[in-house]
Amino acid sequence: MKKAEKFFKKFFDKQKDEISFITLKASAKIKLGSNEYTTDKELPVPIRVDSLVSDIQNQDEYDGIAISNIIDGIIYVLGTEKEFDFKKEYLNLLSDLKIDIVPYVIHCINQFDDKKVNDAVVYGKSLVNVCENEKTAFVYASALERKSIESLNNSLFDTAKYFMDESIIYFEKALDYDDKFALAYYKLGFYYKNNQQYIKAKLYWEKQQEFDDDYLRKDEIRNEIEQLDIYVKYETGYNYVLNSEPQKGLDILLPLVEIYSGWWNLLFFVGLAYRSLGEYEIAEKYFENVLKIEEGQSHALNELGLCKMCLEKYDEAKDLFTMLLALDSNNSEVLCNRAAAYLYIGEKDKAKKDVEKALKINPDDGIALEIKKLLNE
Repeated sequence: MKKAEKFFKKFFDKQKDEISFITLKASAKIKLGSNEYTTDKELPVPIRVDSLVSDIQNQDEYDGIAISNIIDGIIYVLGTEKEFDFKKEYLNLLSDLKIDIVPYVIHCINQFDDKKVNDAVVYGKSLVNVCENEKTAFVYASALERKSIESLNNSLFDTAKYFMDESIIYFEKALDYDDKFALAYYKLGFYYKNNQQYIKAKLYWEKQQEFDDDYLRKDEIRNEIEQLDIYVKYETGYNYVLNSEPQKGLDILLPLVEIYSGWWNLLFFVGLAYRSLGEYEIAEKYFENVLKIEEGQSHALNELGLCKMCLEKYDEAKDLFTMLLALDSNNSEVLCNRAAAYLYIGEKDKAKKDVEKALKINPDDGIALEIKKLLNE
């Protein structure tokens, strides 16, 4: 079982702890207005413990149990377990009472305040367990997103990620069912923007513009797309750099530097492009500027060290790699880089020590093995 599956099993199992059962005798009648359901055999019906205690104290409606709380209990069971033994009977009960589960559950979710976010998740899950389609997948995804935000506000970062990842799965499922579902495109656009996947965010929002009929929402996203343009260019440019096309990357990124000279991420990828082109002195300046803006940025320190190596500034390179190792002493890549610097300045014992440590961390490290071979020769 995957970690996410274990997480959600544990979450829904915990919600089950809130449920108790009362048994209705055969031929027992449940009425809601002019509608009635009659049991054809003994039927255990779920009710949440807090509701049961409250109803017994108040001696409300149905032998002390409020019909609304029985319905709530049924929805809770349907949400916490997809295939429950009495699922068919519960759905018949709701049908006979003329309760259309989808609009009813959506109405309930919309009424839940910030103290009932778990209820929103369970109710949303009941929808996809009973009838999964674009609408129910979207509603469940929105409930999961809400729970993720709550977890994030409480600094439960791992929990927030589980809920958000599951939310994205169901927003995407909504589009699998209906590829013109504008609200799903709307939500996913924000998700990808926040995750710095700007090209994908733009694509989703352009779809939202195509299919949405809400003027205010379309206007909101039109403005978002305009603001996104600079980030789309940035992402396009650095993808060229990362895909071994540094000159194409520079053609897109350098005009941005003229406007956004304080954006360290941008400067980093320009430096990386120049290093890939063998323009080490120019790259060196860019990485130094990154570190003026974002002091201690580990990737920039490492790249600057590599530039120093290529410019035969081995002592400066060694010092930069030492700074990095003070932050992460078990980084085999940086250990190899420092070992190479030590090798060039003739400190072979120190180089050997770094290489041996790198190989303990990663015995198959090709660079470490190559340096070890040079040391032995």
